[in-house]
Amino acid sequence: MSRGPKLQNASEELLRQIHPSFIVAGRPSSQAFRPTKKDEGQLSVSMGSKTSPAQAFELHTGAKGLDSAGVWSLTVGDCDALGLSAYEDPVIEPVADPAHAVVDFAGMTDGQLRKCSQLLARAAVCQYTATARE
Repeated sequence: MSRGPKLQNASEELLRQIHPSFIVAGRPSSQAFRPTKKDEGQLSVSMGSKTSPAQAFELHTGAKGLDSAGVWSLTVGDCDALGLSAYEDPVIEPVADPAHAVVDFAGMTDGQLRKCSQLLARAAVCQYTATARE
């Protein structure tokens, strides 16, 4: 895996797309903040310093053709507090995404991963929803 530098600014917002199936009672479930096996322990986010929630949503649902109920944010500090690191990870292909970053969950046990994803879900703040564009 070739990723960029570690994100150091604790107040940097990390924007996460939330699939509609992961919204429960108006909030994202912890599953929305848990990487799957195919993600190899890396949770995809966008850096708020390089894109807006609306732009990230449009790229995700438009150019990438993926589903999203909206964009929720965490901070690098939220991740740091749980022992997670975030890294720049710009994507060139198949769709350019210079704001792409990852939160690294690699090496965690399943129990640690579940606990961290629950805490991140609680900390997440809604920044943009699909209905905001209507």
